[in-house]
Amino acid sequence: MSPQAKGRPPQADGRPPQADGRPIEGREIGPDAGTSPVRERRWGLIGGTLGSLYGLGSALIAIVVEGAPWWPTGTYPPFFATPRLLVFDVYMVSALATGVGFLVAALVLARVSRYPRTDASGALVTGLVLALTSGAILFTRLLAVIRGG
Repeated sequence: MSPQAKGRPPQADGRPPQADGRPIEGREIGPDAGTSPVRERRWGLIGGTLGSLYGLGSALIAIVVEGAPWWPTGTYPPFFATPRLLVFDVYMVSALATGVGFLVAALVLARVSRYPRTDASGALVTGLVLALTSGAILFTRLLAVIRGG
C-alpha cells in the first residue's frame, strides 16, 4: 500500500485505495502505456523467423521425406491420405504445441511483463499463426484419411 493511501478506508469491494484515491477502473491511461517500440520490432523478428522456419520446414518434410511432388494436382498432396503416422504429422503436432505454448505465454506476459501490451500481443499473434495453420493442416489431413484419398 502506498504511503498516501495509508489511513484511507478500503474500497467497497475490499481492495485498498490507490495513491490518488481513485479505483483502478477510474484511471485513464495513455495510448502508449505498456508498449515498447524496441520490443515490437523484436516480436516482429521472432514471429517472422518462426513463421519462415515453420513454412520451410513443413515444405521440406513434405517434399523430401514424404515424397510429395513440387506441384500437386489435387486439393491436397497424395501423402495426406496415407492412414499411418507420418513424420509430417509429428512436425505439425509439435508446431501446434509450440503455438499453444506461445498462447499460454501471452496470458502470462499480459500479467507480469514490463510492457504487457507489446509482449502479450507479440506472443498472441505468433501463437495464433502457428496453432491455427498447423491445426488446419492436421484437420485437412484427417479429412483426407477419412475420405480415403
